[in-house]
Amino acid sequence: MSDDLQRFTLPEGRVYTDNDELYLPSVSTVLDEMPTPDGIKYWKKKYDGKGDTKHWRTILQYKGNRGTLIHYNLLNQLIDGDMYSVDEENSADELKVEGNWHRYKEDSVYAEDAWEDIRRVRNIEKDNVLNVECFVKNTNIGYAGQFDLLYVDEDSNVVLSDIKTSNASYAPYEKHKMQLVAYSKALELDVDILEVLIIHPDSESWKISHHTDWPETVDELWDQFCELRAGMGNVEDRMKDIADEGIDDG
Repeated sequence: MSDDLQRFTLPEGRVYTDNDELYLPSVSTVLDEMPTPDGIKYWKKKYDGKGDTKHWRTILQYKGNRGTLIHYNLLNQLIDGDMYSVDEENSADELKVEGNWHRYKEDSVYAEDAWEDIRRVRNIEKDNVLNVECFVKNTNIGYAGQFDLLYVDEDSNVVLSDIKTSNASYAPYEKHKMQLVAYSKALELDVDILEVLIIHPDSESWKISHHTDWPETVDELWDQFCELRAGMGNVEDRMKDIADEGIDDG
């Protein structure tokens, strides 16, 4: 766990830094090195903003802001105090400005109902939660990130869990799995289960996915992530620029 890091973001990437020696790319920045899947290319071409079609950037902006606030609403239930930050404030402002606040509120009702079901199935309670939204770093490989949830389940397994608001019919995607593996390799304790909790308000569906269900092994996903990071080379100067110019959203 890393309490000494700050996080800065620009459109071209996110960096975690101790403002001294470490300037580490985020897990998501490393995963952005993956080639764009053909399905995403087709989707972006389909939603090009022409005629009555929404632009894909507008769609992603709504889903990103919705995801930020849903994460807050769900995970905030598991801590004492309040995690509300500039991230949530900015997302709420954008949803209101774009006229999507009412839509978000409807989506959040489903998300909270689904979360109640998931918490009951996985027995997730305050007293068995180890940490929520915690920064972690791996200085050997050279990256950092922030996981959603670490808890102990009823079988005494340490579970590293990530919430996604993607389509439950297709998720978890390869990126989701690699993200969790990268977080686990940055933790200072052994993790028994990697878990993606998928809540999709658009289709009103949810799913729990464990690494034991995935066709890829943890080692295979870790090797892929390490290859992506190695392909970025020495990015310290680039990360310093982001820290200097970016917005502090830690």
